[in-house]
Amino acid sequence: MSQAPRTSAVQTRSLVGLTSYPITVECKAGGGLPNTTLVGLPESGVREAKDRVKSALQSCGFQYPNGHVVVNLAPADLSKRGSGLDLPIAIAILLASGQLPTSAIEQFEFIGELGLFGEIRPVQGALTSVLASHASHRSVILPAANSQETTLLNDLTGGFEELKTPRPRLHYARHLREIVAFLGGNTDALKASEEPTDRPGQTTPPEPSLYAQVLGQESAKRALQIAAAGGHHLLMIGPPGTGKTMLARCLPELLPELDYADRLQVASIYSAGGHTRQHNAQPPFRDPHHSITGAALVGGGKVPTVGEISLAHLGVLFLDELPHFSPATLDLLREPIERGSITISRAAYKANFPCDFQLIAAMNPCPAGLRCTESACRCTPPSIQRYQSRISGPLLDRIDLHLSVPELPQHVIAAMRQEDIGAAQSRWQLAKEAVANARLAQRQRGSGLNRDLSGSAVRRIIATADVAKNLLEQSITRHGLSARSYQKIWRIARTIADLEQAEEVAKAHFLEALTYRSIDWGRGISPR
Repeated sequence: MSQAPRTSAVQTRSLVGLTSYPITVECKAGGGLPNTTLVGLPESGVREAKDRVKSALQSCGFQYPNGHVVVNLAPADLSKRGSGLDLPIAIAILLASGQLPTSAIEQFEFIGELGLFGEIRPVQGALTSVLASHASHRSVILPAANSQETTLLNDLTGGFEELKTPRPRLHYARHLREIVAFLGGNTDALKASEEPTDRPGQTTPPEPSLYAQVLGQESAKRALQIAAAGGHHLLMIGPPGTGKTMLARCLPELLPELDYADRLQVASIYSAGGHTRQHNAQPPFRDPHHSITGAALVGGGKVPTVGEISLAHLGVLFLDELPHFSPATLDLLREPIERGSITISRAAYKANFPCDFQLIAAMNPCPAGLRCTESACRCTPPSIQRYQSRISGPLLDRIDLHLSVPELPQHVIAAMRQEDIGAAQSRWQLAKEAVANARLAQRQRGSGLNRDLSGSAVRRIIATADVAKNLLEQSITRHGLSARSYQKIWRIARTIADLEQAEEVAKAHFLEALTYRSIDWGRGISPR
């Protein structure tokens, strides 16, 4: 008489975009011809799991059921992706075949890829899945190779106290035998997550700062400080070698560190995208090459994958050589740059990705890059116009600060000394403190960053500002300002006032802000 079928159920997660959905792995092992059936909308990588699992179980000395094994991945209407389902499938089969005790299995979730000999390999999106499992009040057993990714959960004392939630309970495994021993009662078989410790050395940027290494360009440094203080987007235009790229890389050094909740959010985005970060507290900095595709920039693809704008969330997205990007790709930034999120809709899925980034862009004034020394420029006016017109007007209008970065005078280059770098390092510290104080003033007003001030808030600033009405009208007429540009100037002026710790916006603040919107794109750029 054939043996009665046995069943089991194991909890795990499947990642779709940035959402880690709960999955129940159900297994029924019993009579019938030897075969393994995997149901529940598994994609190709998941369908191959049955061969990896069978080899791993046999290599570890376990008996694979000698009958028909049915594995169901519930819910059945959600497409299952990734190799992280290998381990829960193996545990479900061991339970259904009576080779593992069923006690206390409900309190665990299992995530991991299996090798043919039972080793546990890392998976993508481990941190994202751990945070979702933690919300369900379950412990997680995951690959030891993912422990470095999840160390953020232990980096700072008081982090979860700040979030008013207990720390996740994690157990790391290197081999399937360790998990079986642990579930069998040997609590020392798996390494548990460490107690939280302070690790400031892991998040401190190296010294000296890049800001201190930039020669001259005081006006550009001033614009960079304004951008950092108010979260404003910045476009730098100038010939090659003037320091545009280095200036852009300086911006994260001026920005305040991320708080614990923001670190978790950014780290989970990187985890879902299969990336790692070296300094979790520092705002992210992304600088994709100009050959990037639209899907790689904003996200999407056959499988919902985060793009560069999401990897730059709460940090900086730097686009160097801006006109060399595809115009169609650049125009994809127009909505996300204002909304702070993007929804990718495809026939097979719909995913929402956060992308509250600060855009910093750099470009040459012409294809040859020599527009500022017109005697050396070999470009014709039509070629310059075509080059600059690759950046659409709506995108330019959404960039707050437009800055000309001229060539350095020869005497500035020749006068570089070591003590100059020391003085510049001190100025960097002062600039960083000014940015922190300006952001503190914005938080105290409760209006968020000045970049995101509402129209009503801008109107209140205009009403209390000490700026003559005729000056405002002349500025709008002379520079052909749109309503969006006009409001951006006032947001910038509010930031300048915050840097000077002024209660109200004055005429000097408005005039300085106006200089950052005074480039006449219709006549071409010619920084001097």
